[in-house]
Amino acid sequence: MTFTSRRTSLICNQRGAMFGLDARIALAIFGLLSVVAGVAAINIFGQASTTALATELTNIKKAYTEFKMATNEDTLKFTDLLNNDTGFSGWNGPYIDGMLTDKSRLYGTYSFFEGRQDVPGVPPVECSGGGICSVWLKLTKVKDSLAKELHKTMNGGDTNMAAGVLRVELSAGPTDDIYYLVATRSASSSSGTGE
Repeated sequence: MTFTSRRTSLICNQRGAMFGLDARIALAIFGLLSVVAGVAAINIFGQASTTALATELTNIKKAYTEFKMATNEDTLKFTDLLNNDTGFSGWNGPYIDGMLTDKSRLYGTYSFFEGRQDVPGVPPVECSGGGICSVWLKLTKVKDSLAKELHKTMNGGDTNMAAGVLRVELSAGPTDDIYYLVATRSASSSSGTGE
């Protein structure tokens, strides 16, 4: 082999080595960017879930307010917003579009619960002996992380799970029950109280 052919062979091998190094650097950068994009996507998905559930709870609160204005009654029966089985006069529902039962599409079931607004507690403390008695919306089987994020969002960052307009009943399993304040109860209300 001549000197010229060895030199040509050496230059070709060095080009291949540079290409291999460039490719490894590019793959490392691509891998790092993929991880960053994945984490961002997970955060966006989590924020979207929190916003969606907060919107759903707010819409049910509005529906309860419309029901109360039409019937001049409070109720602890969630399905009173969907149909008029109780027979309230002035009922002009259904007040929630797209719901036929008290079952949530993504979580457990909805129900109304009576409890004190002015005293921290989960579930809200019983209405006896005065205080501000309110109607709470209860939703079962909400994923732990979503319940905690929703609590922080709806209560302005407060960390006490037993206080605020949204309260979380922490359970041992992967899901929790949440309570959302929907209305202050009328002192003279004679509503249907069944769940």
